[in-house]
Amino acid sequence: MRRFLFGFTFLGIGLAAGVVTMVFYAKLRPKEDGTVTRVAEHKKTDKKILFYRHPMNPQVLSTEPKKDEMGMDYVPVYAGGGQAPPLNDSRQVINEPSGIVRLTPEKMQRVGVKSEEARERTLKRVIRTIGRVEPVEDLVYNINTKISGWVEKLYVNRTDLMVRQGEPLLELYSPDLVTAQEEYLLARRSFEKVKDTTYPDVKNNAESLVEASRKRLKFWDISDDQIKRLAETGKPTRTLAIKAPAHGSVTEKMVVEGQKIEPGETLFRIIDHAKVWVYGEIYENELSYIKIGDEAVMSPSYAPQEVYKGKIEHIYSHLGSVRYEQGKETEVRTAKVRFELPNSGGRLKLGMYLNVELSAVAVSKALSVPDSAVIDSGKAQFVIIDRKDGSFEPRAVAIGVKSEGYYEIKSGLKKGDMVVTSANFLIDSESNLKAALGAMVAPQSNVLTPAEATARPPAKAHAH
Repeated sequence: MRRFLFGFTFLGIGLAAGVVTMVFYAKLRPKEDGTVTRVAEHKKTDKKILFYRHPMNPQVLSTEPKKDEMGMDYVPVYAGGGQAPPLNDSRQVINEPSGIVRLTPEKMQRVGVKSEEARERTLKRVIRTIGRVEPVEDLVYNINTKISGWVEKLYVNRTDLMVRQGEPLLELYSPDLVTAQEEYLLARRSFEKVKDTTYPDVKNNAESLVEASRKRLKFWDISDDQIKRLAETGKPTRTLAIKAPAHGSVTEKMVVEGQKIEPGETLFRIIDHAKVWVYGEIYENELSYIKIGDEAVMSPSYAPQEVYKGKIEHIYSHLGSVRYEQGKETEVRTAKVRFELPNSGGRLKLGMYLNVELSAVAVSKALSVPDSAVIDSGKAQFVIIDRKDGSFEPRAVAIGVKSEGYYEIKSGLKKGDMVVTSANFLIDSESNLKAALGAMVAPQSNVLTPAEATARPPAKAHAH
């Protein structure tokens, strides 16, 4: 009986050891050379394992479970996970175009990848420049006389005085003027004597003398009111009052009391400030964006809350200063544009500088992307395409107008493409590195080409 119990116990121990041995060897897989490698254990799942990914380098894939150089298990990728396409054997596969980068959702979140859709926009070119306030050319008056004489009394004796239209500026004594007045009075008296005569020729001659002497006074800038007063009083005035032709400020005074003046000599210069011109300078490469009638917003730098709006009245036909001087514009690459502004309150002073901002439509319905999406290498421009499956593709584009944070895309994209607007430099750097590494390892035997990767049927992966 004891022998029977001892044998039965020994048999149970042997069976238990066999079961343990079978379980242990079931987790080992023989290699072609006869050696075995322990298979990494993974959580049980109903999903099919497509392939295994290197835990530190997502670009290195394998169809077999294995460990990396640090002893870490490769990560299984299951069907339906939106990952990279499966491999055909345990060698690293390059089965995508050079430069394409794949990022895990965790890494995209960590580096802050953001994308935006390429769509059509109306792009405006905002041109900012400095304008200078100047007088309107036809509101500048030079005051002079057509007769010689002496300044007997000066009413405006200093510059920058405001004068009203018709206000006297000075009293001029001229012997020629006194003589002309006496001739006019004499002609009128002669006409009064013969106006009732029955001889038409005599009456006509007398009337012609009156009209001729009157015209002579008019030619000397004697006003109708002054001539009328002369006829009413019958006495010549000793001096002639020179009056302001318009309302404005006296910007120049070139005469003093007692001075003898000659015909045509400038006595005063008066500028009417009711309207002013603003000259702005536009670079020659921006001239194609503007046209006459475009509206601009202007404001002085010391008071940006004072906003003036005006339209381009004139675009000058040459570069440089307002007045063309041959040979002096070769160093200047700007053209003048002119605006006209009302200035009844006199807030705009001559010589004042204004900040000018022009908003012109550069292109309508242009396919555009944010400027942060464009990577400029100096010789070419690129964007990173978000393919919405965790992969990113660099693509060359041709850019056009840049406006308010957007670039016009002339070629390389289509409407609806998603472009990376944030962290694109990091993706571009990784893409360039991947392309360079791919070119270095392409001739080696442990790398599959795209044709090889797609030609072979996918190997069966074992899930445990």
